[in-house]
Amino acid sequence: MNAGPARSDGGAIIRGLDPRGILTVLQPTPDALLALLTRLAGGAAAPPAECAELLGVAAADLDGLMSVLVDYGVRRRRDGSLRIPGGLILLDAQRMGARLASEFAAPPAIDVLGVVGSTNDIARAHIESGRTEPRAILAEAQTAGRGRRGRAWSSPVAANIYMSYLDAIGGGLDDARGLSLVTGIAVAEAIEAASGVDVRLKWPNDLLVGDRKLGGILVELVLAGAGNAFGVLGIGVNVRVPVHVGAAIDQPFIDLTEAAGGSIDRNDLAAAVVAHLHRYAADFRSRGFDEELQQRWQARDPFLDRRVVARSELGELRGVARGIDANGALVIETSTERVTVGAGNVSLRLEEHA
Repeated sequence: MNAGPARSDGGAIIRGLDPRGILTVLQPTPDALLALLTRLAGGAAAPPAECAELLGVAAADLDGLMSVLVDYGVRRRRDGSLRIPGGLILLDAQRMGARLASEFAAPPAIDVLGVVGSTNDIARAHIESGRTEPRAILAEAQTAGRGRRGRAWSSPVAANIYMSYLDAIGGGLDDARGLSLVTGIAVAEAIEAASGVDVRLKWPNDLLVGDRKLGGILVELVLAGAGNAFGVLGIGVNVRVPVHVGAAIDQPFIDLTEAAGGSIDRNDLAAAVVAHLHRYAADFRSRGFDEELQQRWQARDPFLDRRVVARSELGELRGVARGIDANGALVIETSTERVTVGAGNVSLRLEEHA
């Protein structure tokens, strides 16, 4: 998902200039906002001077930031102090690790970080430095999160799931066929288990509820050692998108709070996602992208047997989506033939919305 333009302004950043260049949102930097939310997470109030210091602004500037802070549950008391009624649950590696230890004899490692550039980049660095054991890396915010085709991924602080899971594929790059689709199956099943929300999979890597985007997947492959391939499975899931962030997103989206009709504990959700990824990664190493997994993915395909438009740098293709083939490529039936489309730089839409 794309965020609006931003520029630095001392301790805060300015986002969301309208077409006339008029300021629409003033908000803290991700690091400053996370520092404040961490201070308020326990539910106790903090004096305005302390809050301003954490945000890197003057106490008099708190008024201009409250429209954003309210989106994160922050409230101002009569004495000017700030608090989050009921507190805020931040990501907790120990809590997630305990759940995974109850499910696996050898659970994957869990790292929880604050504000990072990209969890995928951190996972790649782990592999390139020889640390290749199964591991999930989560962050409270990303400043350089990305989706497919290099699109920026909006990553508000302490609101959603930003995760990368790294694991061995079990061979070379040729053995990674279908890995992105298997990742989608795992994440969709995990979300359903944690929230009860029915999740669909739009080829090649979008998570949908109805026709609105809930999240996305970016799979990257890294060769290490004696030509062994490792997968970096990047996952973003909207859990509770702040109002001011949602206003800058340029496509139909939904978060789990809306879809489930109530709050979702990010620790429970993240632990479920990691557990499903860990199981599916082991399954994928032993069987690859077989017919059963192909059918399991197609059962979640909302475009199956509907007219679609696929656009790429090679041109436009119109026809009826007929699911995926054994390699995970999209199959489109035109008036004259069946064409397979690889993931690449392809945009897929229903013809009625194209």
